[in-house]
Amino acid sequence: MQLIGLLMTYNEEFIIEEMMNANKPYFDKILVLDGSTDNTPEILKSFDNVVYYLHDNDIYPKRKITDGARQFLLEKAWELYGHEGWFHLMHADEMVVDDPRVIAARADKQGAEVVNWHSLNFFLHLSQSPDDYDFSKSVQDNVPFYQPGGMEIRQFKNKPGIHYDLNQVYRVRPHGLKDKMLWDYPIYKHYVTYRPDQFEAKPYKGLQVVRDEDQKTENKQFKDNNVYKDKVEDRLKQVRRFEGDFGEFTPGRRPSFLRQYLNWHKYAPIRG
Repeated sequence: MQLIGLLMTYNEEFIIEEMMNANKPYFDKILVLDGSTDNTPEILKSFDNVVYYLHDNDIYPKRKITDGARQFLLEKAWELYGHEGWFHLMHADEMVVDDPRVIAARADKQGAEVVNWHSLNFFLHLSQSPDDYDFSKSVQDNVPFYQPGGMEIRQFKNKPGIHYDLNQVYRVRPHGLKDKMLWDYPIYKHYVTYRPDQFEAKPYKGLQVVRDEDQKTENKQFKDNNVYKDKVEDRLKQVRRFEGDFGEFTPGRRPSFLRQYLNWHKYAPIRG
């Protein structure tokens, strides 16, 4: 089965190589839309399975890229490989746990056209000291704490007629797909905060910032230790430490889709 990765990224030189190595077994072909000003492009281009690279400035000079710009990757993928198989949406700070090829085959068997993946959000915890961070080790070795996160589409069927609106924001699903989804929630690791110096090059709206005298936000200055968070989101319920097993989320040991759905209240944000 043909499985094509569509990657959007921006200034992720600290994690992009580890992500690519972790995901490499699953994607023979990866098409990239990148807006980086750091060393991310050089790292990406060193991988043989990156078959197409496009920079933001190649399509929209001096304009912010939105989710809809994935349309450029769709059209190039069809030009190169036609309408067959599945697409998988990739991000520089995400590493799959389930095998997306197996998941796509199961979706085909069920007649599904979209797959919602369950994010396990990894982050630097307040119990860790910045002085103990070992830059010689991988991100995965340095960041063992996570919380069960939300669901988001990461896979969809490759077929004629699907498309993105070029101005589309906060929507990763293209138009033209049937609503039928796979009866399972495969998992991936999302590294929300993973290095003490992570946001020097890439500001993150979730962190507290230093303000100037006029109370305007300076996006590139952050208070010490703010990347070390005891919660990814205050309303989330759980913090876990990865010890080699994801418990009830583990591939091959997950309960039925119905049971997963009924258990969702354990992990969903608290409302009210």
